[in-house]
Formats: sequence, structure tokens, C-alpha cells
Amino acid sequence: MRYLLILTLLTLTACGFHLRGSVEIPPYLKTIQLEDASPATRIAPELERALQDEGVIVTGDVALANAVLRLHSESFTRRVQAVDASGKAQEYGLRYVVVFSVLGPDGIAWLSNANVSATRDLRFDEGAVLGAGGEQEQLQAEMRAEAVRGILRQLARVTPVTAEAEIAPAAGNVP
Repeated sequence: MRYLLILTLLTLTACGFHLRGSVEIPPYLKTIQLEDASPATRIAPELERALQDEGVIVTGDVALANAVLRLHSESFTRRVQAVDASGKAQEYGLRYVVVFSVLGPDGIAWLSNANVSATRDLRFDEGAVLGAGGEQEQLQAEMRAEAVRGILRQLARVTPVTAEAEIAPAAGNVP
């Protein structure tokens, strides 16, 4: 029994399994400036807390930052997915999208205009109109949390790009 448990744990760690929410942020992203869009996004405070939970120092001073995480935009959309016989909406599809970039200390984009998205279905019940608004807010909060996890996963895969690396491929294509 003991060997089976050890074998299971080794298998899980060997395949890259991590507990949900656990992301390994690279050392070159351990001090970051979080630059919010204008107007401010609702995800920025949640993202800042999540970064700090992962051991990242979020600074307001770009001179102290190893990178800049720039939030360009966020959008919530709602569209009708199903109607009843009288044409009244019965189900909506909710979609949340965040567009962001990661810039190095020299201003070169390490990740440009990346996006994360989340979708949910919202069933509409005419008998519970007051509860529908609360349910939509709850679903939006869940989608923001999912987007935060998606941004953290993408940050874990970001690799620094230098000015020389951006110029080198172009120079290699010259005949």
C-alpha cells in the first residue's frame, strides 16, 4: 500500500501536476509593475493579490520592476442563447476577455496583446428576476478568478526577449 502511494505521488509530480492555483512564477518576474488600463479594470486588484500570493513583489515604480504587466482591456459580453416560444430570452451566454502584455525593463514586449477568456451560461427565470442579477455578478466574479489563473499560467511561460534577439532574426533573413 505504501509503495502504491509513493508510486502515485511520483507519477503525478512527473507529469507536471500542480494543485489548482499553484503557479511557478520565473525569478525574472518576481518584481513587477502592474499597469492598469484606463478606465480601471475590475480584475486588477484580484490580479495584484494573486501575484503577491505567488511571492511576486508588485511595485508602483517602474525603475524597481523587472517587468511591466500591462492590462489593456477587459470586457464582459452577454448574448441570448435560447428563447422560449414567445421569443423571451431563457438562457444567456456570458463571455469575459482580458487583453494584456508583458514588457521587459527595456520596454520590449515579452508577451504582446495576449488574452485570456472565460465563458459561462446563465439561465434566466422570469419568476426570479431579482436573483438573476446576483447570479450574473457571481458568474462574473468566477470568470475574473479564472482569468487571473490564466494570466498567472501565461506569466509562468513568459521568457525574456532582448533587443538583440528581436533584431537577430531580421538580420538572418537578409540575402
